[in-house]
Order: sequence, then C-alpha cells, then structure tokens
Amino acid sequence: LQAQSREKKTGNAVKVLRNEGWVPGIIYGSEVGNKPIQVKGRELDAALRQQSTNKPFRLSVDGNTHDVMVYELQRHPLQGNILHADFKKINMNEKIHTSVPVLMTGDPELGVATLVRHSVEVTCLPGNIPESFLVDVDGFNIGDVVLVGDLTVPPGVELGLDSTEVLISVLPVKAKSEESIDAEQEAEA
Repeated sequence: LQAQSREKKTGNAVKVLRNEGWVPGIIYGSEVGNKPIQVKGRELDAALRQQSTNKPFRLSVDGNTHDVMVYELQRHPLQGNILHADFKKINMNEKIHTSVPVLMTGDPELGVATLVRHSVEVTCLPGNIPESFLVDVDGFNIGDVVLVGDLTVPPGVELGLDSTEVLISVLPVKAKSEESIDAEQEAEA
C-alpha cells in the first residue's frame, strides 16, 4: 500500500484531500513517532477487502516501508467510506495482542445458533494471526454450545480467554405469541 507524508492540517484542507480521493491518516510507533500521512482511498479499500483489519500489511511512505496494522478506521455514518485511518507500526518478530472474528457456518438441526462472543483475543507473532475462527454448527441441537476450548487453534497462537467460555449457543426458536399472530393477520387483511 502506497502513502505520502502530509502536513498536519485540519478543516478545509482535509476536505480538499478527501475530495481528491485521499484518506488522511496517521502512522505511529516507537520508531516513527506520530506521522501524518495520506493514502489513496480506493487503494486502501482494495487492501482492506483482500484481508481483514487484524492482519499486518506493508505501508510504503515516501519510499520507507513499514509493517503496520490498522488500529482504527473512521467511516462516514451514511456512505460508509473511510474518513480517517490510524496505522500502528509493528515489529514482525514480536508477539502482539489482537482480536480475531468468530464466524459460523451451517444450520443447526433444531433451534437457532447465536454468537455469544463475536471475536476472540489472541497473542501471537503478526504473521501467525488467523483470518478468523470458523465454527460449523451443522447438526447441533437446542442446548449445544461451542466453547473457546473447542476451537482449532493454529500453532504459535495463544488464546486470551478461558477455555470454558461459551462462544456459540443453540437456543430454541422463540414461539409467536397470540398477539403477534393476530397483528400479522390484521396486517395481511
């Protein structure tokens, strides 16, 4: 991902940057301090579509390459486009703490599978961060649960949660009350 240094500006200058297709940002870390940058919005969107924000990538700023992770993204509340990006410089040989999303596949036989935790905290080298933890709930029944200890964890990755903590629970389908059935029938009429 290519970026350029920018003067620390506010207000109208930032609006002009955004109108020209740039996303203002900052890269920070012990070696770089706090350095204002600008990244092409389309390039940043494409990079974030290819991999999740919890994975490291290389950011080239004025010819200097940095291994970074996205620390925070500010998005427009209606349009969803990125307004500002914070990047944290990392050392690829030092363990870091980050969160990894938990995703479900399949359908339980009975009931509805509910995510109790949407992510799991991990500690590992940046190159070992899993994209996500995928859990198949096919064939599960009401009352079945998936615990942190049930996850398939890659080598070199340590989980930051107790192994008995519940990640996914299969609950009964909520029955419709007489009032909601009556309201549906009236709406159809």
